Amino acid sequence: MANGPLSGIRVVDIATDRAEMAGRVLADLGAEVIKVEPPGGSIARTLPPFDGKNGESLYFASVSLGKKSVVLDIDDPAGHDTFENLVATADILVESFDPGVMAAKGLGPEQLRALNPRLVYISVTPYGQDGPDAHSPATDLTLEAAGGLISLQGDGDRPPIPVGFPQASFHAGTQAATDAIIALNERAVSGLGQHLDVSMQGGIIWTLMNASGYPANIGNNPPGTCETREQGAPDLVPGVKLSSIHACADGHVIAGIGLAERGARMLAVVLGYAREEGMLPEHLKVIPWAQWQAELSEGRIDVPIVLEGLAAASVYFLSKTKAELMAKAVADDFMLAPFFRMDEVLHDHQLVARDYWHEVGGRVHPGAFALLTRTPVSFAEPAPKLGEHQSLLDGLKPATPAPVSHALQRKGAFEGLRVADFAWVGVGPLIAKAFADHGATVIHVESIARPDVLRLGPPFKDGIPGIDRSQFQANFNTSKLGIALNLATTEGRALGHKLIDWADVLLESFTPGTMKKLGLDYATLSKSRPDLIMLSTSLRGQTGPEASYAGFGLHGAVLGGFGVVTGWPDRAPKGPWGAYTDFIAPRYGQAALASAIFERRRSGLGQHIDVSQVEAAIHFVEPLILDYTVNGKIPGGSGHGSLRSCPHGVYKCDGHERYIAIAIETPKQWRALKAAAPLDAFRSAEFDSAQARFNVRDAIDDALRGWCSGQDAFALSRHLKASGVPASVVLFPTDLFEDPQLIHRKFFPVMNHAVMGPTPYDGLMTKFSDAPAGPHTAGPCLGEHTEYVLHEILHIDESVIATAAAGGALT
Repeated sequence: MANGPLSGIRVVDIATDRAEMAGRVLADLGAEVIKVEPPGGSIARTLPPFDGKNGESLYFASVSLGKKSVVLDIDDPAGHDTFENLVATADILVESFDPGVMAAKGLGPEQLRALNPRLVYISVTPYGQDGPDAHSPATDLTLEAAGGLISLQGDGDRPPIPVGFPQASFHAGTQAATDAIIALNERAVSGLGQHLDVSMQGGIIWTLMNASGYPANIGNNPPGTCETREQGAPDLVPGVKLSSIHACADGHVIAGIGLAERGARMLAVVLGYAREEGMLPEHLKVIPWAQWQAELSEGRIDVPIVLEGLAAASVYFLSKTKAELMAKAVADDFMLAPFFRMDEVLHDHQLVARDYWHEVGGRVHPGAFALLTRTPVSFAEPAPKLGEHQSLLDGLKPATPAPVSHALQRKGAFEGLRVADFAWVGVGPLIAKAFADHGATVIHVESIARPDVLRLGPPFKDGIPGIDRSQFQANFNTSKLGIALNLATTEGRALGHKLIDWADVLLESFTPGTMKKLGLDYATLSKSRPDLIMLSTSLRGQTGPEASYAGFGLHGAVLGGFGVVTGWPDRAPKGPWGAYTDFIAPRYGQAALASAIFERRRSGLGQHIDVSQVEAAIHFVEPLILDYTVNGKIPGGSGHGSLRSCPHGVYKCDGHERYIAIAIETPKQWRALKAAAPLDAFRSAEFDSAQARFNVRDAIDDALRGWCSGQDAFALSRHLKASGVPASVVLFPTDLFEDPQLIHRKFFPVMNHAVMGPTPYDGLMTKFSDAPAGPHTAGPCLGEHTEYVLHEILHIDESVIATAAAGGALT
């Protein structure tokens, strides 16, 4: 079996459940990950769901696949010394204790890097290593609130909700792994490690899609969210409110009927089906539904007719199963996707055709988050038994301070790397952005002939639409150079070839098969460029019966199982905010690409990487997949429910749409809540047990609702956190720019855009201690750097440029 790209890298993983996913990702990529557990085992071994046959944690089985386990008490002098000796042999250390805990044990970043200067030391904490909230208690729920995500989700007539399975720890762990690999690339040049300070709150902000751009550019929050959530999405036109979620014969589907031209076309196609099957009333057959939005806006049809057409589409959806509707969406290329339950995810014929599922240790697990052709992800071993690999501690040499050869001036991790970025919309540009933010020269290719969807989406500067006025697009493309290149022209394709000849990395997100038609597929390019690394990303992957399916992250979320678990148990599913999987897949894509670059430093060889956005995202609900495959359980909407925490809720406070999130995971936190809140009915020590609290969950929630009501959410949050209770105001995007912790971390750097002027951008969730990292220029205008790139980087002859311009290639 081929070795993974991180073969030969040793990782010491002493993380709590906040960052278990970091070691899992590194193990998937071939690193040796040694899980250091305290006597009795790590916290993750105690987390639900559990195997009904033997009581083992399926959460641990998910996050620790491929790891090795040793037991060490680092508070014992002998265990402390052994741990130091082990870290002296490591390339990466992952920890997620509260700030200062490891340093107080003599095991902080400066102390351990003195023993091992090449060590990449990763610290994952709720809010970062310093700042006013650095020591505040937190859970996944409260971090989803503190990062702004909860304020955007749920039904407007009920309190907002989190994603239906805890997500903050998975975002943080996956990004920590990615950033560790980035730091390994920098170390390959400087010879030195560094400290990575990962903020879980920052990771959640990167799930907000375009919402964080509204405050600075529009002056408010996205319509239909936060303080206007009870109003729902705004009308497409007065009197026409579109729902994207529709009931069907065996569940629900999401259908983007309102999405500009594609949405208009979808309605036309669906009503065409209804007509063929005799389900469309006669007077609706004469309406030009492919242009219904224009017809409506220009007064040629009226609102009641449109509402009848939409109702007819809903009736048609109700007559078909999810599988029937998905087949039509693939065949006729429109954006519809079914809300898959976990059992349906497992039996999804696209995943089966791609041989996605793998049996490891007698359990069926999701497959590779990315397919690397030469150094593939592999799953050789199941999660380890406690202390199964204790012999790894035998024969360790005593660690002694090592001499440090200081680099004179450390540069960004990918300084000198050349990336041709042909991707558009979300996932591909975000993958490329990471490399640009870390010093690579990334040339982003666009064309006015087919504008990036994000350039047409809000928020626009001052609310004025324009091809160069969308913060949505600009935020996803920082630090890049932008050129206009129309690949539909002969001259454009020729210049595209020259750009790829220049590049070390080619990144694209076209419909699978498009690059082959252009003669730019990996099989063709690698014949003369065996060192080329190419990454292709699409919703469903490059192969399989649904490879051509076109959709966005909102479709990926429902196909991946997130939709059915995010909502209320007594209502239709709601699903996460926006294009949710667009903020999972890039983390995995960055990890895959950074590891391929790292491996190429040894081998000199490139490879092709296939990132299916759905396949990557499923890893964030893997414990629920295992709960089905092992126990047969199929979860539905969880509302505020939790498998682990009680209480676990979002409670109304004083003020319009102001809420606080509170989640209790440990007896210590429960006792802190009892001391802070009037919970007299639950004073008995028996309620230190989570199960005892679950038995009276509704009564506890009622008491907390009564107590929180009428209180100022911000003052209450400060009081609870100071008392040791995990809590957070459900922050709006507008609140994020006034959040003291984010201000302390300088999370939103202001950069000057050529059209929009000085504008705050979302920053990195990780601080790199010793090498430049972070966005350094605003996203480019369309074609802003065309002349510079063609002349100064590609050195194209003036006559060739003139011919290309005359042929419409530079538009």
